[in-house]
Amino acid sequence: MPEGQEHECDLFLMSSHHPYGAESALSEFASRGSLNIHGWGIGSYLGRAAVVVRSESSVVSDSKSRDLSNEFRVAILATHSPIVLGHLRLSSRGSLGVQNNHPFCLSFLGYDWLFVHNGTAVDHEKLVPVEERLLVESDNDSARVFEFLRRQVIDYYLSSYRKSLIQAWRHAFKSLLSTNNGSFNIIVSNGYLSFALVHWRSFWYLHREKQAGDALLVTTLKLTDNEEWVVFNKRADRTAKLLVFSGHSLILNGDVA
Repeated sequence: MPEGQEHECDLFLMSSHHPYGAESALSEFASRGSLNIHGWGIGSYLGRAAVVVRSESSVVSDSKSRDLSNEFRVAILATHSPIVLGHLRLSSRGSLGVQNNHPFCLSFLGYDWLFVHNGTAVDHEKLVPVEERLLVESDNDSARVFEFLRRQVIDYYLSSYRKSLIQAWRHAFKSLLSTNNGSFNIIVSNGYLSFALVHWRSFWYLHREKQAGDALLVTTLKLTDNEEWVVFNKRADRTAKLLVFSGHSLILNGDVA
């Protein structure tokens, strides 16, 4: 990231129908997001089960050279999945510690869901009553946002068998934005469909051809300078944008409200 540029937590998604390691993409993601010093996390899938590796250490061993830490190198070499989520944390809410690092994982509607968030929720303690919280070890706003969205998705999806997961997540995101005057860029996946909320910050998108099957990358950082990345921002006359991905395909590019 250029010197003097504002930085925030950064988000990463690789999506394909084929399992990949994403070593090169995750390495570049970590290097370009190395100013986020409060930990990192990688989420993937082994069959239907989510696998999460998180650390409260910096993703780089040396801030000047941006050499990746051994811990992060081992983690990306061990990752092999059709869906990979990544997060580099710069703390704004919640205590420092691995319990507040992303991705968060919750199981509902028959799936393991992985969630990463960049931004800040206002009065996040009001989003979910204490007795309904599931990520009880986490005290940051992202955990409360995920729990809130989970409740909204379940209530909407189960209200009628005609409802789809896409419409359920659109409803959940819309409810969040109408309830909380915060800032939210979010990626959430169940290992099959992945959803991205574009609310206050750009997402960069790249379709990458691979021999075994194509993949797509979605990140808050443009990872390379020699490929044709597409930038996604919300429309000026809309609250937020919703992107939905299946495998290597963008299947929905729409508005939340």
